[in-house]
Amino acid sequence: MNALPVQLQNLSLRAGASPDGRVLCRDLDLTIAAGERWVLLGPNGAGKSTLLMSIAGLVQPATGSIRLGGSVLSEWRSEALAKTRAWCPQFWLDPFPVSAWETVACSVLATQPELAADKVEQIARTWLGKLDVAHLADTDVRTLSGGERQRVALATACAQAAPLLLLDEPTSHLDWSHQAVLQRLLKTWSQDGGTVLAAVHDLNLAWTLATHALLLDGRGGAKWGRREEVLTVDALTAAYGVPVSIIEEGVARWFRIDLGDGV
Repeated sequence: MNALPVQLQNLSLRAGASPDGRVLCRDLDLTIAAGERWVLLGPNGAGKSTLLMSIAGLVQPATGSIRLGGSVLSEWRSEALAKTRAWCPQFWLDPFPVSAWETVACSVLATQPELAADKVEQIARTWLGKLDVAHLADTDVRTLSGGERQRVALATACAQAAPLLLLDEPTSHLDWSHQAVLQRLLKTWSQDGGTVLAAVHDLNLAWTLATHALLLDGRGGAKWGRREEVLTVDALTAAYGVPVSIIEEGVARWFRIDLGDGV
């Protein structure tokens, strides 16, 4: 696996990708390299999902550019882009009866149409197993719980075999055991040369998962860099508008809202 670098150059985004939309972020200028795990943080409406969709090539930036492997994203053909990045959105719509393995198989066929049908099914079932949902492979996705459906969605993104993973709230609906499964998978993904960019709300999860962080403040500002440089009391308090405190014990770190009442 060899992910291409993602370069955001003087990037600005507006809400709804509209020229009149509210400014979400201004002048992002950073590079996301292979093997890195970036968490995307910020208050509701700060632009996390919009930024992910922009990097996926689904939303045009207001100004600036996004480069993938040195080439402007808008110049990529859709077939090549599908083999390079996988996007897992926050919400899914399942209007038709289809099994979990067939859902995952769609992403396999999108990037590897030459594979035989039995090989496609094998890959789909393997990824469902890695996300601890193999026992539901033949189940109609419309009948799954939120957490089960989320794991199928993550398996679908991973099975696409694109080294760059763009994940919007990937731990949504997941219990602690399956959050641990996902974290181990994503760390292995980056160790194998892949890249992860995930929008999350849980600061403690962000700390344990990330090598780097991008923090949007919801007012157009942003801070980015290694997690130690971004996930600080001052930066988090300014972005979220509530006092944040940090508890450290060795290399471990925990975040909490400081209510000032001893709780």
